Amino acid sequence: MEQWKAVNILVESLKRDRAVRSVFLKGSLARGDEDQYSDIDLYCLVHDQELEGFLERRLDHLKQYKELQYWSEANFVGPQIVAVFSNGLHLDLYTVTVSTLQQTDAVKVLHDPEGLLADFKGSSFEVSKAEIVRAIESLTFSLLEFEAAYGRDNLIWASRLASHISGDLVLLLRHVYDPKHARLGFKKINDFLPEDVYQAFSNAIDGIGPRNLPLGLIKLLDLLEDIISKLPAEMIDKLNMPFYDFMAARIRALK
Repeated sequence: MEQWKAVNILVESLKRDRAVRSVFLKGSLARGDEDQYSDIDLYCLVHDQELEGFLERRLDHLKQYKELQYWSEANFVGPQIVAVFSNGLHLDLYTVTVSTLQQTDAVKVLHDPEGLLADFKGSSFEVSKAEIVRAIESLTFSLLEFEAAYGRDNLIWASRLASHISGDLVLLLRHVYDPKHARLGFKKINDFLPEDVYQAFSNAIDGIGPRNLPLGLIKLLDLLEDIISKLPAEMIDKLNMPFYDFMAARIRALK
């Protein structure tokens, strides 16, 4: 796979840099669920005193693989280069130090002679009960906003709100059917949902375009209510179901 060819070339270059203490992956390559379309989340852990010098050399390292079609700088978990190579491969190069390293996500260690990552404990992609409750609260309030937008005939904004609702719903779907990866949302959702649920979700998404409202949103509510029925009682007890039922009835009355 081309991603691993790029990784192997870049690691060999990075290992020769005096600033680099450790090189590792996060994302799909680290989890082992990559495919030909996956991007690369490559991390370099560097000496604090060598940080500035390393940042100046990052592009030289990247060009050891191929010329860059595009690149930009960001600062998400640390100084970052967003790179697209001449073959279209997308790579994010993150630079961290011991003090800025965040123990999130699984890692795949590629170079760590000092054993700095020996005790690394990546956070889970599972979501808490409180997060599920908040997602349903957010979704319910979005129904209120949807009703207003639809009533004003602002169908583009209504469609966008329905899309927001689908984002909350997908968290719940993954929580039920793929709990270990719930935070990944829409990513590869077709690989984890049962076929009938995936088709129902896909049909609902087809129906949230401006011309098809509110039918697609009503289909999303059908899925949501099925998911709520699968939640444990102690979680359902924390939901404001009267408010949800009130808003769901008003949305269903729009058709």
